[in-house]
Amino acid sequence: MLFDGRIIAGITVFVAVANTGSYARAADQVGLSRSGVGKSIARLEDRTGMRLFDRTSRALKLTDQGRGFLEEVTPLLERLGVIAAPTSPAEIRGRLRVSTDAAFGPALLMPALPALLAAHPRLRIDLLVRDRIDNLLVEGVDVAIRFGEPESHGLEKRAVLQSRIVTCASPAYLAEHGVPETPGDVADGHNCVRLLDDVTGKPYRWLFRNDAGESRLVEPACGLVVNDAPLLVTAALNHVGIVRMLDFLVVDHLRAGRLVEVLPDWNHHLWPAFLYSPRTARPTPAVQAFKRFIFEQDFGRLSA
Repeated sequence: MLFDGRIIAGITVFVAVANTGSYARAADQVGLSRSGVGKSIARLEDRTGMRLFDRTSRALKLTDQGRGFLEEVTPLLERLGVIAAPTSPAEIRGRLRVSTDAAFGPALLMPALPALLAAHPRLRIDLLVRDRIDNLLVEGVDVAIRFGEPESHGLEKRAVLQSRIVTCASPAYLAEHGVPETPGDVADGHNCVRLLDDVTGKPYRWLFRNDAGESRLVEPACGLVVNDAPLLVTAALNHVGIVRMLDFLVVDHLRAGRLVEVLPDWNHHLWPAFLYSPRTARPTPAVQAFKRFIFEQDFGRLSA
């Protein structure tokens, strides 16, 4: 007797709902309407004789039967995925939702994307610039790349690069206000532009570190606070004051002399970037291709 293929389709929808916790988000994943997802789950429950979800107006939770069913069918679907996996990069297809911050996305990821899309012409990417780490499953995001180390419970995390934080200003600003000789000088009589931490709602404090491992924490008064890293570059180029930022954002300006690094002996603090993804036993071929591509890139070459 032939197996009813509609059960396989229903199981695929069921796993999507279980992983996302939402009919609407599962609908985006499997290409159905929200009502289509609901009907598919209802048919699967009818055919299997199990109640898979407890539904309320506020929540959708797996029943004990649903959890057991999920544990049994997930490895079977993963095995089917291996059998049906694309055999060449050109065959990899799908739509990826990638979340990144305002520093990594425009400056590092965007220049690399044409090569990724050329290698995988059937791949589609939605690139979202957001300051906070997402609840990836809730937001329907497949991969996130962030500087810093935000909370990442339930996510896989792998380091992408480390960027040096540099202190700099324009030659015109330094000619007028002088060049600081110690981290303490920065907070004494200088105009400083600081970046806002969206998590705390306060400007980041400035942590200086020298090559001997000594640290100095400075919280300078500032006439200007911004919430976007590229705005720091613009402020420095317009002689507003001293700024601190990730080195790849200013490497060209430093080499051209439009900006000058100050306190170079104290600019040894490194700021990491990580790639985050939901914990799944086997990521989709599209997610695997994206991760592989990211870790093949030499982002460090852009450092100052």
